[in-house]
Amino acid sequence: MPTEFCRAQAIMTSDGKVEIKSAVTDIGTGTMTVMTQIASDELGLPLEDITFSFADSSMPFAPIQGGSFTTATVGSAVQAACRALNKELFKKAKRDKNSGLGAASFEDVVFSDGFVFLKNSAEVKYSVQEIFAANGGKEIKTTNSSMPNPLTYGKKVKLVHSAVFVEVEVDEELGIIEVTRAVTAVAAGKIINPKTAESQILGGMIWGVSKALHEETILDNQFGKYMNPNLAEYHIPVHADIHDLDVIFVEEEDDFVNALGVKGVGEIGVVGMPPAIANAIFHATGKRINDLPIHFDKLL
Repeated sequence: MPTEFCRAQAIMTSDGKVEIKSAVTDIGTGTMTVMTQIASDELGLPLEDITFSFADSSMPFAPIQGGSFTTATVGSAVQAACRALNKELFKKAKRDKNSGLGAASFEDVVFSDGFVFLKNSAEVKYSVQEIFAANGGKEIKTTNSSMPNPLTYGKKVKLVHSAVFVEVEVDEELGIIEVTRAVTAVAAGKIINPKTAESQILGGMIWGVSKALHEETILDNQFGKYMNPNLAEYHIPVHADIHDLDVIFVEEEDDFVNALGVKGVGEIGVVGMPPAIANAIFHATGKRINDLPIHFDKLL
């Protein structure tokens, strides 16, 4: 990943504040927070100086939020737009003979707290305010795209992967199943925000428990009607059904997959849980069950 084409825009005003624009939506997965972090890291500005505007189709194009590619796709476009903005700032700074940056290249400088610094000479710095003063106070705007080139991947594997470990208890007389403990270890490249990423995986693990042991739609084949279209009859786990869950992120640096080195953490929390639960039930009972959900009647 990224797996989709995406664009993002970065606009800096004379007060040093930056607005990032993308048409991407945020369905509660922390996209706004993560994109603000990516822009902050790239621009060398505090989070409070950055605004992320989104969910408007008039803004630069972004794909749907799904498929575990939002951070990799939109984040790469945001990073590219911010890097282009830094290049514009540097270009304007070089034009001032008093900046001390005339002989420097873009790779020789860093951006931090509203200044352009020489890496090897921190006392040489040029402020964003000086750049805007020379630019007549006009805003500086960049728009950049992000799109993968499949030809560069070859036979390399670029997707997130995980290992899931599950402990179950099965009542010998009633066949009632409880998932008492589960651990998911995930290799997802660079984790931009550990808190939101962990929440994604934990949510997926709970969803996996639900898929394995609870959720089932019952269809009336004669009338083509679902017989349990409400939460009274369509079972999902409650707090009492969810016990000890843990997430481990494996340290992984992968600059090949994209410039950010990130991979998706959406669906990966779900996919390993049902088979791990089925395997644990087999280990506990000797019964190999391949149909989900696994209800107690299949164990009696």
